[in-house]
This record gives sequence, C-alpha cells and structure tokens, in this order.
Amino acid sequence: MLGSEVTLVSLSLHELTDNEYSDNIKRGAYWELMKQICKVEDDQACYANILDSFTNLKSDHEKLVLVVSALNVFIQNNFTGPLLSADILKSIEDEDSAATKRLSTINNAMYPLVKCTKLFELCRDYFSSQDYSVLTNQLFKLRCIFIEQMLMDDLSPDLFDNIEKLISIIEDHSEFAALSKEVRCKILVEFGFVYLNFQHISKSRRYMEMAKKLISFSFNLTGALGKRTKYQETPLAQLRVETIIEENVVDVTPLENEPQIIDLNDDTLLDKISFEDENIKNSVSNLTAPFLLHMASLKLKDFAMEDMLREEVIAFLEGIIEGRTFSYCIATHAYFLRSKLEKTSIRRLSRCMEQLEEVVLGFDCKKVCSRTGSLFQSGLPPMWKQQKVLAEMYSGIGSHKSALDLYEKLQLREEQINSLIGSGRYEAAEKLTRSLIAQGETPKLYCILGDTTQDITHYERAWELSGESSARAMKSLGYHYFNIKEYRRALVCMQNSLECNYLQGGLWFTAGCTALAIPEFETAIKCFQTSLHIDDEYSEAWSNLGACFQKTGQLRKAFSCFKEATRRSFNNWRVWENFLTAAAQIKDFASMIFAYRQIITTGQKYCDKIILNSLVSAVRDNMTSVSGEEGIRYYDKIIDLFKFASSKVTTSFDLWRSYAAMYLDVHGREDVGMGIGYLIKAYHSASLHIEKSMEDFLKCTECSKVLHKYVMAEAKDSPTYTQHLQSLKSILQILITKGHKLSESMPNEEAEERKLILEYLKNAYQQLEEVEEAQLFV
Repeated sequence: MLGSEVTLVSLSLHELTDNEYSDNIKRGAYWELMKQICKVEDDQACYANILDSFTNLKSDHEKLVLVVSALNVFIQNNFTGPLLSADILKSIEDEDSAATKRLSTINNAMYPLVKCTKLFELCRDYFSSQDYSVLTNQLFKLRCIFIEQMLMDDLSPDLFDNIEKLISIIEDHSEFAALSKEVRCKILVEFGFVYLNFQHISKSRRYMEMAKKLISFSFNLTGALGKRTKYQETPLAQLRVETIIEENVVDVTPLENEPQIIDLNDDTLLDKISFEDENIKNSVSNLTAPFLLHMASLKLKDFAMEDMLREEVIAFLEGIIEGRTFSYCIATHAYFLRSKLEKTSIRRLSRCMEQLEEVVLGFDCKKVCSRTGSLFQSGLPPMWKQQKVLAEMYSGIGSHKSALDLYEKLQLREEQINSLIGSGRYEAAEKLTRSLIAQGETPKLYCILGDTTQDITHYERAWELSGESSARAMKSLGYHYFNIKEYRRALVCMQNSLECNYLQGGLWFTAGCTALAIPEFETAIKCFQTSLHIDDEYSEAWSNLGACFQKTGQLRKAFSCFKEATRRSFNNWRVWENFLTAAAQIKDFASMIFAYRQIITTGQKYCDKIILNSLVSAVRDNMTSVSGEEGIRYYDKIIDLFKFASSKVTTSFDLWRSYAAMYLDVHGREDVGMGIGYLIKAYHSASLHIEKSMEDFLKCTECSKVLHKYVMAEAKDSPTYTQHLQSLKSILQILITKGHKLSESMPNEEAEERKLILEYLKNAYQQLEEVEEAQLFV
C-alpha cells in the first residue's frame, strides 16, 4: 500500500499522497488536509463530521491519509503544538471529556485534559481493525497503544502485553527485513524508547544496541582542551561526546523547526565550552541523536547523581543540542533533560527556567509548522508532563504559588496536593483532597488522602472501592507496614499490589527486601529476580539476590550475582566487599585478589583478617582453587597484593602479620629476614595503645612470641641478626612496661584478665633474658 518509508518513521505523508495533498503536508498543515478530505471549510464542521466523512470515503488510500493526519493532529495538540484554534478546542471540550472517560478505567484514569480524543479513537479503532499482514498497520497499532499508555496515570500490564506481542510480530515480519537500514534503525530505536517508558531497562538497551549495530554507529566520551569561563586563560580537559558512524546513511526525517535556543548570558560562564581545536565537528543528527538521548535518560535514573556523572550527561545533551538535530521532539527532550541538571546550578538556573518557559509558550505557536517527526524516537512526554517539569522548577526555587497555579491549571491533582504538603500546608492539602472526593470518589483520591493524613483506612477504602484491584492502594498499605516493621503484613500487601500490576520494578525490589527481613529467602529470590528482569542495571538488587543465594547455600549463584553487581556499581566498595566474600566461599583466589585490590583502589583503608588468612592458607596449604589450579601458583600475585595494600594501609596489625606469614610459613618460599621485618611492623601497628587495650596487648604478646621464635633461630652470621636482636629486646621491654600499666589500670572485678596479663609478662621476662644472653655472644 505504501510507497514511502517516511511514513513509518516520521508520521509525515510526503511521497505517500498525490499532488492534491503534498503542499499541505510539506507545511505540516494536517488539519487543512483533513478538511480537504472531508470536503468542508469550517473547523467545527470538520471535527463534528469527521467520523461520517471517514465512513463515506471509498478509497483505502484516502482513509489512510485521513487517519494518519488525524493522529498527527492529535499529537500536535497533546505533545508538540501548534494547537488548533481556541474556538474549536473550546467547542469540543465536552466531547473530549466523554471520550477520555470511555478510555479510562477505575484504577488507571486517562489524563482529564486530553485534547482531540475523538481523533485518537478514530486512529486506534482503524488500525485495530486492519489486516495485520501489512507492516504499516502493525506499527501504527503499536504507536496507538503506546500513546494510550502515555496518556494514563500508571503503567498498564494489559497494554504492555499487547505491545510486546506487536513488537515480536513486527520484528519477524518479512517486510521489516526489506526496509532500508535507516528506517529499521529508527523503528528499533522506537522499540527502545517504548520499553524505557515501561521501565524495562534491559530490553530497552537491547534494542538500542541492535539499532547502533545496524548502522555501524558508536559513541564514547573523550577529552578535549577547552575553556568554560570568559576569563579562563589556560584551556583544561573537557568532556565531549565523540560519535563514529562507519557507513554513509541518509536521515529520512523531514526538517522541522526547533524551539528557540536560550543563551546563558552569564557574567562568568560561556554559553558553551570553547574547544581549542576548531576542527572538532559534531556529526550528531536526527538519526543518531536518540542514542545519546537514551544514554542520558538512563544515567538520569540514578538519583544519587555524582558530579562526574552529571558532566557525562551534559556532554551527551550538548552533543545533541549542538548537532544537526532538525527535529522539534529530539531538541525539546534534550532541553528538558538538561534542565533537570541545570536546576542545581545557580548560574544556569535562569537559562533553565527561560528555556522551559520558551518551550511551554511555544505549544500555542500560531504559525503553520511540522513538529511531529521523530516523536517516537525521542521519548518526548506529553505537554502536561513537560509543563509539570516547569512547575517542579517553580517549586524548587521556592515559587510555590506559581507551581500550585500551574498544577491547578493542568488538573494534576496529586502533584498539587503534594506541593501543598511540601510547603507545610497540610490542612489545605487534606481539604482539597476531600473536596475532590466529594465531587467523585476514586481509588486514587482515597490513596492520596491516605498519603496526606497517614490514615490507613483510606487505603483500605480505596481497595474496597476498586473491587480489590487497586495496585496503588495495596502498594501504599504495604509501604506503611514496612515502615513500622510489620514485615509479614507488608509482604502480603505488596504481593497483592503486584498481582494487580506486575510492572512495578521498584516494588518488586522492596518486596524482596521485606521477604529478606522475615526471612523468606525463596520469596525474596523470586522478587529480586523479577525486579532484575525489569531493570537489570540495579546493582543493589543483584547484591541482595546474591545475599539470598548465600543464605540458601547456593554459593556459585551468589558469586555470579555479586559479580553482576560490581559491573553496575564499579566504584562502590561495599559491592566489592560482597563479591570478595563470595569469591572466598568458592575459593576463587584470582577474584579474591582482584576484589581486595579494587576495594583499596576506591580509597578505603580496608583490612579483613579472615580474607587475608584465607589467602595465606591458599598458598601455605596449596589449596585447589575453583578453577582447579594449585594455590601455590598464586604466591607472586598475593605478594603483589600485600605490597600494594601495605602501601595504602600502613597501620594494620592483621595486614602486616599476614604479610609476614607469606615469608615465614610458606614452604619453599621462606625469607626469614623479610618475615621478621614485617612482624616488627605488625607489632608497632598494635603497640600504640597497649596500656589501654587488652585486645592490643594480646596482639603484641602473640607477635612477640613469633618474633622470639624466628629471631632466636636466625643464623648468627646473618647480617640482620644483631639488628633483629636489638629490635626484639626493645619490643619486649616496651611490652613489659605497658603491660604493667594495663594491669594496674584494670578494676578489681577483672581479676582474671589481670592474672592473664601477669602470666604473659612472666613469659616476656624470660624471653628478654634469653635475648640479652644472646647479645653477649654476638
């Protein structure tokens, strides 16, 4: 049916229609096109008669043109602008409201201010009834379902299941393989953003990787000399995104108008980084920009945004903004993501606010323009969600009145109530919630009232009102019981919520933590595995799953989970510590060495006596590793580890004691001189507070015994013998002096400890006499 691939990727009908419509489509005047097909001039008459006109059309070609144009008009009025005239939008308010109610469910309402809902219904019904053997019908059916999800409050499992089926059908379709690389790339990117919206990160990433591979595209962060400020004299290394595309590809997206770019206009900062190398060119285009948008979106999921990570995201977004992106949707989404970062910078806050206001005001642009291209490859949210970001900015800078006014205008009731709570107006929040309930009871409103009053009976009422199908009610009730540590009741509520809506990755994780606290390890394992099926980038879920496997004796699986956690949280020393413990349990000596080194590399003054003893035992007893290798083969690597660790952690008794054992206790690798030297360092590490600590006294006593054994056995012609005798003598003298102080400071009720100290001191006196006698014969 279609003679153009453009339709598949941009919703434009250029090259699809004949000359009768081409001029209008080039200008993006989809409404004018619909009036021509419906044979009317008046706007309101066109809207009122559109279904009759559609039914009366004889040509399938004209029907397709009308439906896709209708979808464009719907998208323009709900995602991008420009809007239809105020008069026509006013005249169809009641009709839109009725259609919105038809599309809503008791537990998942559609946004109440959706415009031109009749047009969306026309598109959805048309593509639902079409022959699925045509690729175009399948793709537009997918888009209609995805748009329906974008209009809903919460994620819908039913819509998600339908989307997964359609994606599978499209991938396997014979026509899909026949499309050009560029078009297939855009469709795969579209799949990636669909899954990203449903929080299925692993599947989203998979399709983006498939798309990159298809067009041989790659990108990475690199450094280049540049200046950030107007007064900076010396250029410094700045992050920038480097894009590489090996094949010549043609972007089939039509050119569109972008939002006006707002300059920074700061006294100190430059509008953008000024790179020294003027030959640096940005090759980002509409075809490649979505990959950078996707990466920025993933990184922004990390709420604990570190400064370095923030710079990475900005580099991706600046690559888009400075590139050749002629798509309104791609550029606008980049501005919104950049604003989320700039709101924390005082110098950039003004530009952030102005840029958002420019986009929001631009929705009602009066000139005829096309903005819908690349919508599904950009992840751009609907208008009200874009305006919600602006309201959040107002609230963030303390302008609660402006935020509340915007929330009220948008009828975002939950955000409006949360804003009242955030500004300390609890009574006003409760009053507003109760007034909304008086206008019409819904499970969501009762959940909001429960959040406002902390009264769980409102959650129970929401559950009852929904016919025991409100995932939100059970989720809120579960969190309530979790916070007061009633874990069994919390788990039951969370499981009920997940039965109603399984697309809750965060709740699966919390349910796993709840089961772990009971403990019910098998339930916890199921919860964490499901959470990771949705988002496999969550390192804490991998760690907790590993802990569950450890508790149930599945050590190999635990090791694999902790290994996955380190890949996703490479600089978190606690994750590496878990991995280290798991590696020790299965005797993976190579991984133990690497993990211990990595913990030290993160800057921790780390020392684990059990792990160090395990490594010594591995070579001393020549244990067999998990890979079947003899432990003695790791001797040199363990020595290197001790050398590295001791250079960073200089006052650890256990570290120096184990280091010494590597030279004293390993058969065939003895070096008594080196071993004695490290034992002396071990003693000094523990001797700082002997007179105050029984534990340190015992460490020093143990160390002195071992030292006495090896020093007295050392060859008398050894060049270090005299020095070691003198060191041992000093050590014993200090031990005796401080041991007496410790004994005298102990209270009467610790007579047993005092007696033990005196026995050790008696032994130390005897050792001292032997050392002094040996010195007489040197």
